[in-house]
Amino acid sequence: MENTTAAQRSRYHRAKLWQIGLFTLNNTATNIAMLAMMFYAFYTQNVLGLSAAIVGTIAMGMRIFDGVTDPIIGFLIDRTDGKFGKFRPFMLVGNIILFGSVFLLFRTNVEAGENYKYLYTTILYVVYILGYTLQTAVTKGAQAVLTNDPAQRPVFTFFDAIYNAILFNVGTWFIFTFMGPRYEKNVIDPILWHDVSLVFVVISLGMTILAVIGIWQKDRTEFFGMGAHAPKVKISDSLEVIRNNRPLQMLVVAASTDKLANVAVRGAMVYLFSNILYSTALQGKYSLWVIVPTLLAAFVGVRMASKGGIKKSFVRFTWMGTIMLVVMLALTPVLRADSSQGTPVSVIILLVLMAVQVSVSQLAGNIVIPMIADCSDYETYRSGRFMPGLLGTLFSFVDKMISSLATFIIGVGIAFAGYGGQVIEPNTAVNSKFEMVILFIVFGLPLIGHVASLVAMKFYELDEKRMVEIKEDIWEKKQKAVVAEAFAE
Repeated sequence: MENTTAAQRSRYHRAKLWQIGLFTLNNTATNIAMLAMMFYAFYTQNVLGLSAAIVGTIAMGMRIFDGVTDPIIGFLIDRTDGKFGKFRPFMLVGNIILFGSVFLLFRTNVEAGENYKYLYTTILYVVYILGYTLQTAVTKGAQAVLTNDPAQRPVFTFFDAIYNAILFNVGTWFIFTFMGPRYEKNVIDPILWHDVSLVFVVISLGMTILAVIGIWQKDRTEFFGMGAHAPKVKISDSLEVIRNNRPLQMLVVAASTDKLANVAVRGAMVYLFSNILYSTALQGKYSLWVIVPTLLAAFVGVRMASKGGIKKSFVRFTWMGTIMLVVMLALTPVLRADSSQGTPVSVIILLVLMAVQVSVSQLAGNIVIPMIADCSDYETYRSGRFMPGLLGTLFSFVDKMISSLATFIIGVGIAFAGYGGQVIEPNTAVNSKFEMVILFIVFGLPLIGHVASLVAMKFYELDEKRMVEIKEDIWEKKQKAVVAEAFAE
């Protein structure tokens, strides 16, 4: 950070670049499992033959359950400080649970009875959530110990943006363009999902092991906020934090509304390409195209965040995404006019606009994770407590309560359009209601989320200058505690 003095920089504990790069894979490992589960609604309806509305309701209930488990896991993390550290045990155990649940869910017996399939997939969804919560809680919580230098924290965003761009875009291409055409029933072939899920969970496990290596040297008491001088965290502290940590409140509003839109959009994209643009293969190609603008946005965004603060970068990229969405909504009637005939020009214009919007909006979403670490530092400054696990999972709790509506919105929308109990064949036409539902999810929901984010950031105080002040205050309090302890002895 340019305005930070040399004396201030000497009080920060920084991470090596390779440590940040490897630890960031923890988020990528859980995102691989999440990518598979994003097709839960598609798989259960179009492969297993279950009702979209019922599956959407189940998924919403599971997301709520996911949120409820978050503060419990966060509390356990904050109370843990053993031989294997605070974070590493949760990473490994969580990923092993993820491995088993995703592997088994996508091997559901297609010939089994309907009630059995509902029960079997729901139980595995519950198990998946437990593993996902254990591991993702570390991604948010361990940010506070990986580095406390405000200028270095955005580096996580750079790696995260690169990894996620490759994961989600290459992963989508892998499913729909590379793998799909090789199977008899294309993307509704159950064997396809057997194979894809196995590939995904094996890669996820490997990334988790690398992430454990990345955090190993930092997962020690000396890096835990006030160190050994921090007060013990109690579960009742969560209510006090929710009431009084204003930056966390505002970040929750901004991130959860964007997350709701993001999850819904990823679930609806398959229908946009398959049943509005009539090409599932095109979705895979488009996913590869998006990588380039995403990487450019990540490079520029991290430089901006390192020099001007994370908040400023988040706001700028959210504004850019908002403008692009308004442009697309204005042009959508024109672009759709010839889409049924597959006019290349209209499709290309739409995809270029989408690629730019997605790249800047994804970067804004990636920046949220180091912003949670800033909120954790603010809590240490405000109350003296070091509780990154509980604070990060409190964030996730509200975030998941709101984003739990994503699959429900898709399921209800599909049912409203008259396709709730049907298999929607790939690359076939649908009615106008279905088209309007998908277009609202892909363009309308992100716009609502961005507007909510911009309003929330007006009341989020943790800009570049404020974070320097907070770091200085924490360092001084820590030094006073050390001196007081020395005199007491």
